[in-house]
Amino acid sequence: TMSTTRRVTINPNVEVHEISSIYDYTASEISASWYNEEEMDRITQRCFKILQKTDSGSSKNSKKYCVRGLESHTTLGSISKRNNREAAYTAVLEEQERQWNANDETDVQAISDAYRCTTSSCQLWAQVVGNRDQQEVEAYLYDDDEEEDEQEAKAAPSTACSLSHGSRIVQEAASRATVFARAA
Repeated sequence: TMSTTRRVTINPNVEVHEISSIYDYTASEISASWYNEEEMDRITQRCFKILQKTDSGSSKNSKKYCVRGLESHTTLGSISKRNNREAAYTAVLEEQERQWNANDETDVQAISDAYRCTTSSCQLWAQVVGNRDQQEVEAYLYDDDEEEDEQEAKAAPSTACSLSHGSRIVQEAASRATVFARAA
């Protein structure tokens, strides 16, 4: 049997970033950092409008509305979520009852397994949605890189070489950082 040694090391180059308490913020900093009640109401109303259009089927082929994150609030999504939760509760309670009726000691692993079997389709679906989100973000970033590459190619002298694979990866990482910085 091969054993692996685990260890923790402390980086001697420590960076400390001071974070101000909300009580130290000025009114304008608070206003710039958080949504106010009016903004939250507008966002909520916009979400309700999107959900109504989605449930009525009027936005089926429209790219105008994005329902990402609102899926469980649609009529179908709400029913599905409720059914999944009820099935999970039932599975756990039935396993607990089985153990109690058999005068067994509590087998937490059996309860966990009953829950996991019931919710495995939810887990699978979450992974599918997460992978789709990842692909969409990468496609967005790749499209952004393509536009930047075209602009750089136009600006560069005609003797410029194409980017190597390694340089391309570094450039994509930098582009991602730029996009995330813009979003923050």
